[in-house]
Amino acid sequence: MRLDTFALAAVMGLSVPGLVEVVAQRPAIAQVQPLGSFRDSQWDVSLFMERGYYYYRGQARGSREYLELRDVEFSGTRDRRVYRWYNANYMYQVVWRPADPNFIRLQVFENNVELLNRLLERY
Repeated sequence: MRLDTFALAAVMGLSVPGLVEVVAQRPAIAQVQPLGSFRDSQWDVSLFMERGYYYYRGQARGSREYLELRDVEFSGTRDRRVYRWYNANYMYQVVWRPADPNFIRLQVFENNVELLNRLLERY
């Protein structure tokens, strides 16, 4: 049992610390899409929600310029989710597996020809 559980039990005057253990635990929240920042040696990608939109922000490491896109297109399955953003002839695709939430696969296509395929890790 953790120290904060004992402290809570002492403050509340409970004689059953096991009940406090159940109450004090944080509930697990299922993540429905990848959120946060991911990178490898060449690319940084941030995925975030703002004003009801799901955003992609991509940047080459060492560059000050970045590309920010919204209006995501979603497909895939419960186990393998695919997010796509379009910019002219380019498609930016993020593939994410909820079972492995610390990684995304970034793919970039120009006219359906794959230009980039990288595995990025959360940081």
